[in-house]
Amino acid sequence: MRYNTIFIDLDNTIWDFETNSRNSLSYCFDKFNYQNFFPDFETFYQIYHQHNNTLWGLYREAKITKHILNRERFLFPLQSIGIENKTLAQSFGENYLETLSVQSILIDGAYNLLCYLKEKNYHLFILSNGFEEVQTKKMQSANIIDFFDGIILSDYIGYNKPHKKIFEFALQKANAKKELTIMIGDDWEADIVGAKNMGIDQIFFNRTNILTPFAPTYEVNHISMIKKLL
Repeated sequence: MRYNTIFIDLDNTIWDFETNSRNSLSYCFDKFNYQNFFPDFETFYQIYHQHNNTLWGLYREAKITKHILNRERFLFPLQSIGIENKTLAQSFGENYLETLSVQSILIDGAYNLLCYLKEKNYHLFILSNGFEEVQTKKMQSANIIDFFDGIILSDYIGYNKPHKKIFEFALQKANAKKELTIMIGDDWEADIVGAKNMGIDQIFFNRTNILTPFAPTYEVNHISMIKKLL
């Protein structure tokens, strides 16, 4: 066995963040009567989604705080249509995170992959930029938490992927050697570039078939293909 330790990203690698997030936003859209402000959910979603992606990029680069990210991503859709209601935006955001944490849809093939890797006696660790208050709950809701030897989150380390500090911490936490460790993730910059810069091999889960500036150690477009590599 070439590797004995595997770092795995959670959102959109194992746990289907896009589907679970959309479902949670739709629920809150109805709960808070946002149909009174937007013509339909899709209009709201596109405004939110685009700005949310921008804010997450800034957060990953440590240009904004978690507090600012959570405040601005829920306030912006209202502001974009001329509504300045911070209380409503905050309530929507808090309910969204609560709803999101109990969603359980996984990426197709992810559960079977985790079963396979556990049977092969790999040491599995979640390595995520997600928030501490929701990541563990999400794993519990999806019944996958017992597959992992540990959960390593940027939220309590103070550094986001792709920063070297989070990978250094993860190696120490896992008591792992980087030459015996591999990173699985769907985010090119955070997961793949971050691991490569640390000297850790990578499996890029290229869900959307993007063109990459260099070849990762391995590349798959379906999570089940990893079984053939490990």
